[in-house]
Amino acid sequence: MKSEPVFYCQLDYESVPFPSPKNGFGNLANNGCGPISCAMLIENMLHVPFPPEEAARFFLACGARADVGTNLYIGAKAVAERFGLAVRDTEEAQEAFAFLRDGRGMVVANTYGDRPEDGYIGVFSDSGHYILLIGVEGEKVRVLDPMYRPGRFDVPGRAGKVRMEGNVAVADFSIVASDCRNRPFFLFERPNQEAL
Repeated sequence: MKSEPVFYCQLDYESVPFPSPKNGFGNLANNGCGPISCAMLIENMLHVPFPPEEAARFFLACGARADVGTNLYIGAKAVAERFGLAVRDTEEAQEAFAFLRDGRGMVVANTYGDRPEDGYIGVFSDSGHYILLIGVEGEKVRVLDPMYRPGRFDVPGRAGKVRMEGNVAVADFSIVASDCRNRPFFLFERPNQEAL
């Protein structure tokens, strides 16, 4: 039997400060999807502790806290360096999918959210949000969404597009690709290692 992946919900971490450099506002619950996605990535990929509280301190120390949310161009590089991983970013969804399909590592994806100009309703968020892609099954992707709570995918526009297996969201990769149109994917792998 497959063990459940480590999952953290950012909504459980309102007491953990993650202040904006602009105005001092913020905690992990309202701005912490980046650090929490990376905490889950490290704990699931490397099986070493990197709890949300530590991830928040690390992201603040390395300068990855943006005025709103997280600058993962800075944070991803710092996390990779600290944990001995290689990371690169791409806006090519199919490149991220092939990386996952080949078992090379895990991917932090940056969703855009709703796009009112073309009537698109974001499945994983209504605004910018980081999610962790942990693997694929055929054309479906397995996702750890730091904002997941029961009912999150039952609302109009999202209903029927995601199947939950415990805390893992399973969706067609085309849904993730649509959510992340013109947004970066951060591909993390162990350098010079066999596929996971």
